[in-house]
Amino acid sequence: MTTLADLAVNDQFLFACQVTGLDVVTGLGLALYGPGRTQAATAAISPAGVMTGQLAAAPGQVPVTLVTGFAPVSVGDVMENQQTGETAVCRWSRIQPDGTVLWAAAATGRVVYPAAGWATIGHIVL
Repeated sequence: MTTLADLAVNDQFLFACQVTGLDVVTGLGLALYGPGRTQAATAAISPAGVMTGQLAAAPGQVPVTLVTGFAPVSVGDVMENQQTGETAVCRWSRIQPDGTVLWAAAATGRVVYPAAGWATIGHIVL
């Protein structure tokens, strides 16, 4: 198991965030989760953009999933296949527990593509 304490410069890892509160005075409240849906931390982002937070345990006890080549794909990204030149617009995306990024051109996400081999060449607002 890899933990926050094991990380080195340039390592990449995933935390999933859940919005736990939204207030015009205190800002945005977040819960951060690591592998196995284990809560790793809480955080707050003030309306001024200042982020504060607290780990749920010492860094050596907070598990993380290392990923390589992490490149998220967002809804509205215009994707180009680097081999064929085919283009499509992302309408659905997901990050797998192993860090693999998947995306689909349909909002249903029934036919998915791995982000590897595709480049983001633009973005449109859907």
